[in-house]
Amino acid sequence: MKRAILLLLVTVGLSSCLKNADYPNRPDVEFLGMYFNPNAASVIDSLGMISFRFTDGDGNLGLNESDNEGVFALGEPYYYNLFIRYFEKRNGQYVEFVTDPPFHARFKRLESAGVGNALEGRMDVRIDARPGSPYDTVRYELFIVDRDLQHSDTIISPDIVLSTLGF
Repeated sequence: MKRAILLLLVTVGLSSCLKNADYPNRPDVEFLGMYFNPNAASVIDSLGMISFRFTDGDGNLGLNESDNEGVFALGEPYYYNLFIRYFEKRNGQYVEFVTDPPFHARFKRLESAGVGNALEGRMDVRIDARPGSPYDTVRYELFIVDRDLQHSDTIISPDIVLSTLGF
């Protein structure tokens, strides 16, 4: 189903390893930018990517396929580890549009390639608008959660005006 993959984690790049990096154990995220697909024929074809930088001092980001019990089981709160909320601007106010299945994603366990456990890298997340939405301005809020269930801060995208993208 296309809707099940509306927001799909496309790449995870580790900027590898940190020479004795001293990051907090709670994951941290920093918005890097948004990149749009100039060849998209519709919002269903994907608006583009949101890119963000992440760090984690104890290196416990990501889930294995076998991480599927307890709070990580399908249907449980932390089955996903990348949480994506989708908002539409309605009468000047942002209103969250909740989908089922959600826009959230699950990314694989990341491993440190250097000294220590600290992780640093970049993630690019594919973004789409809701097909058939009557609203032309949207935004996203994203955060990640580590295996200790520590949440990063939330990234809020700039406004995305679909009509300026040709949709």
